[in-house]
Amino acid sequence: MCLERSLYLPLAIRRAALWAVFGIVMVAVAVACGDDSSPGDDPPTLETSRVNVPGRGGPHGPGVTETEIRFGMTNDLTGSADTPYAVITTAIQAYFAKVSAEDSGVCERKLVLMAEDDHYTPEGALDRTKKLVEQDGVLAMIGGLGTAVHQPVAAYLNDPNADGNLSDGVPDLFVSTGWSGWGDVARYPWTIGYIPAYVTDGRVLARYINDKLGGKKVAILQQNDEFGGDSVIGINETIADKGLLVWTQAADPAPDGLKSQVLQMRDSGSEVAVLALTPEITAEVFKIADAEGYAPKWLISYINSPSALAREIGGGTLAEQLVKGFEELQGTVSTAYLLSAIDDAETPPVIEHRRIMEAYGGPTVSTLSIYGQSLAEAAVETVARTCETINRETVRAAAESLQGFRSSLMLEGIEVNLSAQDHFAIQTLQPVEIQVDGTLKEQGDPIAAE
Repeated sequence: MCLERSLYLPLAIRRAALWAVFGIVMVAVAVACGDDSSPGDDPPTLETSRVNVPGRGGPHGPGVTETEIRFGMTNDLTGSADTPYAVITTAIQAYFAKVSAEDSGVCERKLVLMAEDDHYTPEGALDRTKKLVEQDGVLAMIGGLGTAVHQPVAAYLNDPNADGNLSDGVPDLFVSTGWSGWGDVARYPWTIGYIPAYVTDGRVLARYINDKLGGKKVAILQQNDEFGGDSVIGINETIADKGLLVWTQAADPAPDGLKSQVLQMRDSGSEVAVLALTPEITAEVFKIADAEGYAPKWLISYINSPSALAREIGGGTLAEQLVKGFEELQGTVSTAYLLSAIDDAETPPVIEHRRIMEAYGGPTVSTLSIYGQSLAEAAVETVARTCETINRETVRAAAESLQGFRSSLMLEGIEVNLSAQDHFAIQTLQPVEIQVDGTLKEQGDPIAAE
């Protein structure tokens, strides 16, 4: 099946101009797990599974009162590190407010997200997390951002007493980093991912190459970090003909170094170029390749929002700048797992998302606000399974029990599957091709990483 999302060029470009400043996607992790339900059972959804009878006499844990359930999150709230990620926190808070006001909360309690500014540094994230856990007594942390930023935080949450006993950790739910290390459940039993793993992204791109671009020579330019390394692992272990991988390097972000690498990619004879890079460097590669006459079939990670790339390539958010950017991106293949703030703006789920954000003090609708609500829906579903006894152990177990869960903002064919031995939430991605008007054309059905 190939479904084209069609928008007229003027409308698409106007919308892209509005949303481009919010269009950076993060986020990745995934794995398919076994299901404890019988074949006839319906998969859990927000509509079908919020039926637990709230308990009032059970031994509830930290962060739980008769009226509230408190989560914690750290983020670059003031943008001091020049990140756009504060939008995720405010979107989660808005969705929690909606659930509390319109849906009687969860377990007959309001949901509260206590947020602290970590300035997107490991030191700040660890310090603010300790405050939320030790002083504010939150039930769980959610949505931790950035692999390097979150690594010391995860070490603390999995062993708060630093005594080697990992049985008394704090739930580290739905982290927004796709590093493969989170899959080591012996080391990180309390950490559970949300965004697709970078290895998953690499595997899906490689399967697309196998299915659609077989026989073509492939070059890979990767980020010199966990993201780039994991992406290359996924590609290398999945591509059918490893002899077609003719060139692989870690990116040199210096202008002269990056230009030299693009020329090497061209001279390698590669007809397909995979970029496991952040948006800023990805955009520079496109500009250099255009100037040097190198036009392979580009494949990029889902962390690159098409609108953000068009803005970077075209030099701004004016319509003519975005047109130039999308002209360069035309035909590029990426992966997706959530609805688009642009293409799907008039669909019922995004219309409802916009209403929630506007009604409850959330941000302007964007890729990141959609991500934030999707994560919040998973958190709500998790707590709704623990009403009789709400504590850290039952919350972790509830998260591990999510099977076939779909947030309202996921693409068709995408779902969350977790287990006690599998802490990667999403293992299927939808390949999409960027069109000249900025819309996305789905390339066949979603592809599973396994």
